[in-house]
Amino acid sequence: MRDLLKSAFTSWPHCLATYVCLVGAGWLLAFGWKPGRVDFPVEVAAMPANAAQAKADELGGKVWHVGFTGSMKPLLQGGEYVVTVYRYETIRTGEVLVYTATYHDKPIIHRAVERDSHGWLMSGDSARVSESWARVTEKNYLGTAIVAYKQK
Repeated sequence: MRDLLKSAFTSWPHCLATYVCLVGAGWLLAFGWKPGRVDFPVEVAAMPANAAQAKADELGGKVWHVGFTGSMKPLLQGGEYVVTVYRYETIRTGEVLVYTATYHDKPIIHRAVERDSHGWLMSGDSARVSESWARVTEKNYLGTAIVAYKQK
């Protein structure tokens, strides 16, 4: 009986794993897959720098000015002021982080795509691949974005 039950799940055409894989592949082909995103509101303000600073003061956070690189389009176009709070221990996949990197002289604003034993892999929203050469760790992490302000 045991061998009969084992063969029912491991041999064709009754292999459960085969059916699961076929259904999963069909789902991906039909609907595609997009990584999780945790977007934050982008508010419009007459004086975005002042609005961002007021929010940062209220939350005990920091304000960062977004450069015009286009790496975070369509969420951030460039010129916005992003408010961050420090919460490294509770970072989730898909959140937007601000961090420093050895390959750039200014802080970077990108999305956390995966965590491994060395830290968080990051990627800009407009990039096709993640930045596999560097990680965000507690040492170079500056904050998690919670709101942004842009010019009216």
